[in-house]
Amino acid sequence: MLRALNALLLLATLAATVVLYALKHDTRRLELRVEERERALERLENDVRILRAERAHLARPERLEILARTLGLTPIGHAQYLRLSSPDANATRSAAPGALPSSPSRGRPGD
Repeated sequence: MLRALNALLLLATLAATVVLYALKHDTRRLELRVEERERALERLENDVRILRAERAHLARPERLEILARTLGLTPIGHAQYLRLSSPDANATRSAAPGALPSSPSRGRPGD
């Protein structure tokens, strides 16, 4: 009887050892995945910081002004503003390239 109990306890110890080893292996694997994801997150955060700095550098008004003048663009003059209530505004808006045609019906197309 004592021998059977010792054998049963030996098997239980071996099973516990195998389970603990498997848990340790899984835990290490999960830790490595977490560390890998943390490194990837740090790289992405660094990339975002770099891209924001580049965008801020490229969007500087003094830089854009030089590029605009190179293309022949000038600041808007007072003669380019139109009042929406003036009759010229409606004619100008309908004649503008890419403007949507004005239609009296507000329903769906084909109604």
